[in-house]
Amino acid sequence: MKKLVLFAAALALATCASVLVAQDTMSQGTMGSAGGPNKAEIAAKLEKISQTLQLSPAQKQQLLPILKEEAPKIQAIKSNTSLGPMQKAMQLRQIGEATDAKVQPILSPEQYQKWQAMRQQEREQMMQKMEHQ
Repeated sequence: MKKLVLFAAALALATCASVLVAQDTMSQGTMGSAGGPNKAEIAAKLEKISQTLQLSPAQKQQLLPILKEEAPKIQAIKSNTSLGPMQKAMQLRQIGEATDAKVQPILSPEQYQKWQAMRQQEREQMMQKMEHQ
């Protein structure tokens, strides 16, 4: 039964936008005073995305508030022990979809395609992590 639940959660993550790129890095790093990602972690995440997507300074400035808004939401879901894997997957998917909707108008079509590829890689890493728990 546990494998079925994990498979269903992994399938939900694989078929839908789930999490922002490198969220695992943020959750394992140093936490800010409120228990969430700190400004340095968000800045590092933005820099990684910027390098991969070759963002302009204006694009970086537009993405920063989106990342700042999303990070604590993701952290809250991941640390919520009252949620099961499927519930977490669904909530993370909703956050991911909302982020995608905000990010897409900022990026060029080519950048957005790379964004989606980065997210797919992150989903695959998350599925592997879930299988080993």
